[in-house]
Amino acid sequence: MRSVFCSFALLLVAGSVVPRLHAEEVLVKTRNPMVVGVDIQDRWVLTGSGGRRFQLPVKGIRFASPGFSLNQANRPAARRVGLDRWLRLQLAPGEDSRSVLEALRQLPYVESAELDVRGSLAAPPDDPYFPQQWNMSNQGQLVGGTTGVSGADIRALEAWEISTGADPVIVATLDSGTYPHADFSNRILPGRNMATGSSDTSDVCGGHGTRVAGIIAAAGDNGLGVAGINWTARILPITVSDPCSVAQSTTAEAVLWAVDNGAQVINMSLQFSSGTELLHDAIKYAADQDVVLVAAAGNSSGFIAYPGRWPETITVGAITNTDQRWSNSGVGEQIDLVAPGADVTSTAMFNTYSSASGTSFAAPHVAGAAALIRSLNPELTRDQIREILLSSARDLSLVGFDTGTGWGCLDLHAALLLTTPPEPSADLNGDGVVNHYDLTILLASWGACAGCPADLDLDLRVNARDLTILLGLW
Repeated sequence: MRSVFCSFALLLVAGSVVPRLHAEEVLVKTRNPMVVGVDIQDRWVLTGSGGRRFQLPVKGIRFASPGFSLNQANRPAARRVGLDRWLRLQLAPGEDSRSVLEALRQLPYVESAELDVRGSLAAPPDDPYFPQQWNMSNQGQLVGGTTGVSGADIRALEAWEISTGADPVIVATLDSGTYPHADFSNRILPGRNMATGSSDTSDVCGGHGTRVAGIIAAAGDNGLGVAGINWTARILPITVSDPCSVAQSTTAEAVLWAVDNGAQVINMSLQFSSGTELLHDAIKYAADQDVVLVAAAGNSSGFIAYPGRWPETITVGAITNTDQRWSNSGVGEQIDLVAPGADVTSTAMFNTYSSASGTSFAAPHVAGAAALIRSLNPELTRDQIREILLSSARDLSLVGFDTGTGWGCLDLHAALLLTTPPEPSADLNGDGVVNHYDLTILLASWGACAGCPADLDLDLRVNARDLTILLGLW
């Protein structure tokens, strides 16, 4: 026979401790405080005030316990918010939780019933150099001789709890080429060397393009090196330098080639002191094809470099691990936001890893973020992605926009939250179940209805589509 359970955190059965781990649990809130136990016929019963007893007429419950162990000092506060009315019911293996929930919700003394929800810790990936990646997770670690400020990062760990990359997105890197680094080599697409007119996209300028590609797309949690923003992104390497200088005509040709070969995001860690109409027209062409264009703000502190000065680009400055603008980061009205760019550790030549500074390495954070957003919701336009990135940015200095940090620092987690808004609930009366009461509310709201809870597909009308959604959740 089961032992009567009152207020312990574990249920004692036949002298052993039965942990409530990894089994499906139902959380029940009763209308009045009750104690859970068993009767002489080994049935679960609830005892309320005055000794009134209720049999729990629901099959499939393996263990039952109070929701919380409350000490005497906490009881008044717990009672005020109803914490003393919660029970945990552990289901037998293979039990249909939906049927159990429906049965519980029909009981007159049950206020609500719901399944427990499991998540996971926002633990860092196992990449050995990840502790050096303050850009992804700043714990105040020492980087480049400077102790960081905890939280001065892009909140990557929290973002990766939402997505590390759903549908693969093609990101073109207009750069010095890309070394086929082990952290992303299986996701490098056949590219183009615009400077030589060949297909050889070897990195020709000290690993610059390889670092950029790693920030965007290095595989995370693979026990190797570092973690990039988007773990499934495909890199389309387009070499524009020869070896380290770049012509705008070559860059324009690269933009066109990237678009025509499927690029959905283009990263341009480039800087020019002046612009040509030729390159601007190429960038307009990419924008017209709904490609997200990301550009570095440049490493001249009093000036925003081209192509970042053009409005079709998302222009990115750099910050340090102390949440300050990097001293050489470009300043001007054309800047959109900032991202980590000082002493950023990434992939390097010959399957090694190293750190480097510059807005060149801030820009790919945003390109990777745009690719992650686009992978999570392919229906979003380039303008919508831009709005998500800017509106979710974390303010650094002045409230709102300023010419040093734009709208703030890239906040990858906040951006993904905006990408995946919570679905409207079909439980329109909030009683924990979708039934005829909710149907009545929906029908009463039929027609044009801005802001109505019954507008489940958010099209500003309550119509047959909303009815279909509700019936599907009945």
